[in-house]
Amino acid sequence: MRFAIGIPTINRLDLLQDSLPKYLVDFKDVEIHIIDNGKQNIHQNLPILREYSNVFVYQEDYNLGVAGSWNKLCNIIFEKYENALLINDDVYLGYSTEVVEKSIDKTKVGIVQSDFNWSVLLINRDLYEFIGDFDEDFYPAYFEDSDYIYRVKLKGLLHEIDYTLSPKTKRSFGSTEMDKDLNKNFQRNRARYIKKWGNSPLLETFIKPFNKWKEY
Repeated sequence: MRFAIGIPTINRLDLLQDSLPKYLVDFKDVEIHIIDNGKQNIHQNLPILREYSNVFVYQEDYNLGVAGSWNKLCNIIFEKYENALLINDDVYLGYSTEVVEKSIDKTKVGIVQSDFNWSVLLINRDLYEFIGDFDEDFYPAYFEDSDYIYRVKLKGLLHEIDYTLSPKTKRSFGSTEMDKDLNKNFQRNRARYIKKWGNSPLLETFIKPFNKWKEY
């Protein structure tokens, strides 16, 4: 096996109750790592997970945020595997191991998204170590993905879209429907992105963060 799955979640146990039992069938021999940022007592509320040795749940004392969760998942997964498949908690993929393995085989860039958002992200260990961590100052969510894409571009690399990785079921803004505070820093994060890169995503002007000429 060349990959493991990582799922950060907050406040959407109801969606995990639907998708996780299916993943245990779809990805029978794949490790699944879940970061519970919402203190949802996943093992207690999903007792089926206790029957599976390939599911690992990390109960957090506070919300790590999207970037922080991705970083923790990558560091855990990359100890054993070359690739991490990072999935939102508000989607169901609807495919199995073979689809992911084929995507790994055909990509040469090290980072692949499912469509025009990051509900599903396939990232390679070598690229992650080369680019570095996701920027956790974009907290709790928004612009951490655009920041990473731009940093990949600045290193002369590309990222790809692979529509075969697109989820069968999408439930947009699942977590923010339960907790409106998750949106409260959107404008702050946007302002920080502009300060860091000189303009909004796709309009960046700086080639060094905050226009400071030192190694990133």
